[in-house]
Amino acid sequence: MAQRVGSPPGRSAWIDISRPLGEATPVWPGDRPFALDTTVAGRVASSSFSASCHVGTHVDAPCHLDPTAGGVDTIPLERLIGSAEVIAITAGLAAPEHLPAGWCPATPRVLLRSDSHPLDAPIGPGFTALDARLVHWLADHGVELVGIDTPSVDPFEADALPAHFALLERGMTWVEGLWLGGVAPGRYELVALPMPMVGTDAAPVRAVLRPHASPA
Repeated sequence: MAQRVGSPPGRSAWIDISRPLGEATPVWPGDRPFALDTTVAGRVASSSFSASCHVGTHVDAPCHLDPTAGGVDTIPLERLIGSAEVIAITAGLAAPEHLPAGWCPATPRVLLRSDSHPLDAPIGPGFTALDARLVHWLADHGVELVGIDTPSVDPFEADALPAHFALLERGMTWVEGLWLGGVAPGRYELVALPMPMVGTDAAPVRAVLRPHASPA
């Protein structure tokens, strides 16, 4: 279940929707796993880490698909902060016809909960991914950011990466590897900030949600 973290009195708690990073965190086959090296001198600990930029919950940058495009540091912050909507999907390859009946995006950020990739599950075939038609449908309805609770917006076997390239074509931002277990569909405030790594094609994200404030 997603972890709830403290908020000031009178406000709903923030919900951590990031996958924890550790040496057991699964990575894409062939990618560098997360590794932590700590030295202790007296009472002072000093650590370093190494990992794939696509480890755990992460945001892809345009240069992941186009080497001439911008890195993570060029993604506008306002794209990553603001109103978001969580919806549930169950299809293996999610297309417009698999969206809830009559649903249209109410926010420019949509997070897809599939429950198809458990915490600590190895990365391989079988998780929910996006049909490129759904990417275009969401873009046509004003969506600027798409998040998904699986390792990739494309199926494990999809070498051509049609959903990735559709997102790039439409100028959208995408966050992969969210953890939405226990998060009910509905409106939320989202903060999904990556590490400010200059020029990288991806970066780990600490993503949190808070239920959308009801009108006074």
